[in-house]
Amino acid sequence: MIKSKSILCAALFTGAAIASGTVAAETPATVSQAVNFFENGKATGGVPFTVDAKGPVEITDEVELPGFAFHVYDLDFTTDSVTMTLVANLEKLQITLYDDSTFDRYYFAFDQEVTSAELSDNTDENFAATVEMVSPGTNISSKGAFVDGLATDYTFENGGILITIGEGTDLTKISENGGSLTVKF
Repeated sequence: MIKSKSILCAALFTGAAIASGTVAAETPATVSQAVNFFENGKATGGVPFTVDAKGPVEITDEVELPGFAFHVYDLDFTTDSVTMTLVANLEKLQITLYDDSTFDRYYFAFDQEVTSAELSDNTDENFAATVEMVSPGTNISSKGAFVDGLATDYTFENGGILITIGEGTDLTKISENGGSLTVKF
């Protein structure tokens, strides 16, 4: 009798939680795609080019994508955030101060749909960044790739997030600060 009472109580609690909307949605366990496009008026003729694409990658306690985008960022994911830590050797980069023609776009898709995202308060102030949601089924494409054989078309079945780093970003100051950018989702 006690065992069935425990089961009944658990069922009632679960039902009440569902009815009140307090059951948490599933959180991502895998980064299904991480894609980087870069665009600059001179370097790419003002059109986006694919820089890097990886996935799927399981989210763990380790840095999931070290040296992503030509060894510019370490990407560390949790089930509710991504932190991009600048690790680049700046002498190897052609552009460290982003003007109005320079955009670095990072698309992240997960095994679960993410419904909201925002910049965290622990983001280095020298990043001029925005975050947008990518709708499920969205297809993106670039005009070419920096590496032969790298895809230029990607589809985001579950949607995802887009982090755009643009005009006003100063990689030199970010590097001096040991800076990073964090997005909570």
